Amino acid sequence: MKGKLVWKADLGKLGTVGMGTGTSPILHDNLVFMQCDEENGEASFIVALDKKTGKEVWKTPRKVQVSWSTPILVRTLKRTELITSGTEAIVAYDPATGKELWRHKGVESNAIPSPVANSEAVFLSAGFPAKIVMAIRLGAAGDLTDSSNVAWKYSKGTAYVPSPILYGDYLYLTTDRGILTCLNAKTGELVYEGGRVPIPATFTASPVAFDGKILLTSEDGDTFMVKAGPKHEILGNNSVGEPVYASPAIADGRIFIRGERNLYAIGN
Repeated sequence: MKGKLVWKADLGKLGTVGMGTGTSPILHDNLVFMQCDEENGEASFIVALDKKTGKEVWKTPRKVQVSWSTPILVRTLKRTELITSGTEAIVAYDPATGKELWRHKGVESNAIPSPVANSEAVFLSAGFPAKIVMAIRLGAAGDLTDSSNVAWKYSKGTAYVPSPILYGDYLYLTTDRGILTCLNAKTGELVYEGGRVPIPATFTASPVAFDGKILLTSEDGDTFMVKAGPKHEILGNNSVGEPVYASPAIADGRIFIRGERNLYAIGN
């Protein structure tokens, strides 16, 4: 904790249509994963680095155009899957080797929202130019496009930037204006739609959840507390008084909010 640099790794320059990168690194065992998709997909790849040394453990090419979605690690009863969203392809990898486990036709829109999952299915979405959300059952192999492993699809209520959130039995979709749609995660059945925050707002941060509440933090720095469950209800709101674009994080009984000028830790 003395600030000494342990290692750094240069993954190369990525063409991102002038918008920069939006993919976050994720950790699993002794590995750091980065999804590195570039403009035309010719040089896209996903890579695993040793988290202690920064040395490359494996690197797998991906014929997928630029995306800004962070992959997700899902642990099933049989294995762990590293699942990536993309315009042309949704691909699951073995996190230990980088070997492809299964794939599905991509979201066919800008792959910006990150997947969410439980132990049975992964939920992928996109919001522009087309709106799409789909549930794919885990544990399969091969090309799953139009197969019985696709549990359901839906075509409304998704965002350009914020990711959806899975909490309990429900999948919550949010638009960039904070309008919520609640779906039954298992069946895709609409529970409610059109749930609004009390004031006009724009959202870049993704929702987070705890203690029966969904938290939506706007670009103005207002956090709205929505009651989780089948009925939309605003429980309250608070503001940090400065712009917020990053998703809040929850750990050790605190909510961490990264504002434009300050980092806030909120809790008892």
